[in-house]
Amino acid sequence: SISNNNQIDFVKAFAALTGHRPFPWQEELFRRLTAGEVITACSIPTGLGKTAVIAVWLLALASYAKAKGTSPRIPRRLVYVVNRRTVVDQSTTEAERMRARLEGEGDLSDEDRTILRELAELLARLCAAQSDHVLAISTLRGQFADNREWSADPARPAVICGTVDMIGSRLLFGGYRLGFKSRPLHAGFLGQDALLVHDEAHLEPAFQELIENIEREQVERERTGELPWPKLQVIALSATGRNNGLDTACTLKLGKADRKHSEIRKRIRAKKSLHLQPCDDEKTQLADKLADLALAHREDGATTLVFVRTVDEAMNVLARLEKAQPKHVAALTGTMRGYERDELVKSNPVFARFLPSSERPEHVSPSDGAVYLVCTSAGEVGINISADHLVCDLSTLDSMAQRFGRVNRFGACTNTRIDVV
Repeated sequence: SISNNNQIDFVKAFAALTGHRPFPWQEELFRRLTAGEVITACSIPTGLGKTAVIAVWLLALASYAKAKGTSPRIPRRLVYVVNRRTVVDQSTTEAERMRARLEGEGDLSDEDRTILRELAELLARLCAAQSDHVLAISTLRGQFADNREWSADPARPAVICGTVDMIGSRLLFGGYRLGFKSRPLHAGFLGQDALLVHDEAHLEPAFQELIENIEREQVERERTGELPWPKLQVIALSATGRNNGLDTACTLKLGKADRKHSEIRKRIRAKKSLHLQPCDDEKTQLADKLADLALAHREDGATTLVFVRTVDEAMNVLARLEKAQPKHVAALTGTMRGYERDELVKSNPVFARFLPSSERPEHVSPSDGAVYLVCTSAGEVGINISADHLVCDLSTLDSMAQRFGRVNRFGACTNTRIDVV
């Protein structure tokens, strides 16, 4: 059992739900949520499981159901917002994986099955009616149909993963392709009894300001008694922490226990050697220089990321790499159609080599030879990929920090090289 009076054993429940034990900062987030403490931001370095906020919220909600209303209220919906469609899809997949385990699917131990069954029963107490799934999961982004699970039952726990435009337009009663009767409903579901997690918040300051203003307005109306129902709560996520709004007493950061944690130490101390490469004429030499530096790693069967600022330059580098290494190159840019991007993420064997080992298909192996992924900024933020080596042009500080976070992300490589042209 995971229950102890009105509390659940977070460590056991998290491990059963996700397949691995929580980091100390995730335990602290659970403690703060269940204690009703105000959390405005999580400033956590890249590669340390920020997406697991979904699991932490779900367990806090189960704990609330267990306490039978005697503990601080936990919002019934989690809205995960990020300005990259690829990251939205990865977040949806992560939520679906948790739901599958919650429903007893997969290779689970007897203890995990018992824990997950109890969690499902706790969450079922919150539902107003029976449904196929105790947890609703919906994706709101362009070129993707809303399955409407999240809006069918206002009492059912739900995870909504969406882009800034899709969530923002609904909060402002102007949802894309919605009729005038549906717009207030969607605004209400997203703006009430919801925890809105804004990933990489420093990239969308206007949207962050909007949702903070909505939250402040609701807090003020709650004080005057005008707003009796549960309000919106906002948490900003960022790996860079350069936004002034993320540096407050209500910001969750790595603590002493995190910095002593063996896996966290391994990741944040991962070795990456930096080499600056001069380029006399960026217009005519950059693509060749990047391609040559990337191809220097072809003999060791490594995974190499190539980042550039423009789509045109990405296509130039891609053409040169494909000529030298056909069928070993893939590209990820913001101009790709939804179908192309979905196919890349779901079934491209080159892209699969950059995924964590636990998410790679069985037929994908390093013995297949060196592979290259050419990206624009579409691959910089949030997406859970890692390469052995990185080759890139020079960009802004925030952009470079994000790029560096996609190489040797889990500290598994001992000879990682970063070449900046």
